[in-house]
Amino acid sequence: VTISGLGIIGIEFANIFNALGVKDVNILVRGDVETSTKKLGMDMDVANELMRLLKKSGVKVLEGTSVSEFSYVPPPGADDEYIEMKLNDGSTMQTDLFFAATGRYPVGKNEETGLESAGVEVADRGMVGIDKKTLATSSKNVYAAGDVIGPPALASTSMEQAQRAVSAMFHEGDDDVTKDANHDDPLSIGVWTIPEMGYFGLTKEQAEKEGYSVVEGTARFDQCLRGRVFAPDGLCKLVVDEKEGTVLGCHLIGKEAAEMVHYGMALVKAGTSIFEILQTVYTAVTFHELFKEAALDANSKLDFGVEWQEIFAILQAECDVDFSEDYLREKFDSIDEDGSGELDEEEMRALFESMGRTVSKRVIFNIMRLSDTDGNGTIDFGEFKAIFDKIACPKDEE
Repeated sequence: VTISGLGIIGIEFANIFNALGVKDVNILVRGDVETSTKKLGMDMDVANELMRLLKKSGVKVLEGTSVSEFSYVPPPGADDEYIEMKLNDGSTMQTDLFFAATGRYPVGKNEETGLESAGVEVADRGMVGIDKKTLATSSKNVYAAGDVIGPPALASTSMEQAQRAVSAMFHEGDDDVTKDANHDDPLSIGVWTIPEMGYFGLTKEQAEKEGYSVVEGTARFDQCLRGRVFAPDGLCKLVVDEKEGTVLGCHLIGKEAAEMVHYGMALVKAGTSIFEILQTVYTAVTFHELFKEAALDANSKLDFGVEWQEIFAILQAECDVDFSEDYLREKFDSIDEDGSGELDEEEMRALFESMGRTVSKRVIFNIMRLSDTDGNGTIDFGEFKAIFDKIACPKDEE
């Protein structure tokens, strides 16, 4: 079987044919894997894992390859003959079945549909133009939903569109039933490959384009007991805002990924931080434990991770002081009596007390351990100032 196209349909059918026992499944990709998968909004680590598993199962992915000519197509009933194709590099290929998965569009331009006669505007590719709030077309009393209006062309979104259209059709009164609708809201995506894929929110590249500074936390499926025993192939990735620790995107490949992505969607929509995830107790022997593992991985890449949160909470308890560099320098120097530019544990505790913050020995120990980046057992002014650079006290409401 030869499949043209590396979109979701092409990938899913490659898995289907392979699972049904077809020995030779080839995917022809006009461009390259990276470009094709990014068009789908797919994370590259997930895409690379997909390619690895496809190749492991025997599927061949041929990049930079397309059919320039069908040299011979057998007549119906000639089951022992092959389709012969000439490829763009001049080589030839034979196949029992050629499957085109390079996109689809309605036939709205076909006058048999009667759309243009009804005054419905139809784009060149046959898509029907709509009002994105009500789904009304350019023709009064004609509404459209589903594949005919274009992407995302999913069963779930088509159902929601149809419900919204019907609500708009029969609405009476002054209330706007569509005021909260956003046709372009991001969607959770489930891809029925083997294993499944699911993703929602931003990739690292997309987040950085939007101005975020991010880290990624990744957990392989064999990092949880259920995955290790039953389904070790796959990964769970969280894209995390480096400043706030909030989850911006969730990307999965592995068993039950198309189910698990809805939890990832809830995390993103709620603005949940990885620190909240790390405080959550997940049921043992479930795939959801992977979210905690991914959060731990992301936390390890933050300058001020979960261990700092208690410290920040204590230091932020009273925000009546402006932690300016001059103020911090004055306090630091007043404790640094020997002028070494370094403070030990006892001096650090005295420094915080001089700032009106009594801090326990345990917290001081953790501050020393986490702040001592050069490992000399003391804290210099730069290491001390870095703590307060991270603290953001809320402004008083006027």
